Amino acid sequence: METNWAGTIMNIIDKITKLVLINLLWVVFVIAGLGIFGIMPATAAVNILIRKLLVGEELSNLFGSFWSEYKKSFLTSNLLGIVFLVFGLFLYVDISVLFGTESLLGKGILAILFMIVIIYFATLLHLFPLYARYEMKTLNYIKLAFVLAMSKPLTTMLMVLWLFVVVIITLQYTVIFPLLFITMVNIGVNWLSMKFVEIEII
Repeated sequence: METNWAGTIMNIIDKITKLVLINLLWVVFVIAGLGIFGIMPATAAVNILIRKLLVGEELSNLFGSFWSEYKKSFLTSNLLGIVFLVFGLFLYVDISVLFGTESLLGKGILAILFMIVIIYFATLLHLFPLYARYEMKTLNYIKLAFVLAMSKPLTTMLMVLWLFVVVIITLQYTVIFPLLFITMVNIGVNWLSMKFVEIEII
């Protein structure tokens, strides 16, 4: 019994250590990619490694695995990032122009834009688990992520709730950001995707 208990504790410590190292690698590779070109492939690599941990796959060489996934994901993930960045800038500009308008039509359009922003972030939450699990054409990731964001509202809300909880905790304990923020967010989002979404995708 004592041996099992000690083994369980060691296993938990090992998992937490790996999560911290993956988060630190995310920070390093985002910087290595000059920020804007590093954030998408680094986040893709995090999701792929997190998924392997969730299914019990052994990760003996974290740096090598991260670097390999980062390289493989660099082009496709950055193309996805460009699409989201352009669309996000479009939304930002439109909302900035209409914000504070007294026009009834303007307020109506602004309300629609805010709903699109919610769908935009919901689609982004579904994107990376799909990217980590499936291989498909670049735009098909966005299409499927959008469909899932709309057709799985409960799962999407749970993802948003998990993100909110992690953000609140991180704001209270800022040391979490460089150590566990990215991995905490993605372990929850990937678990929800694996549990409630991907099981229904043929």
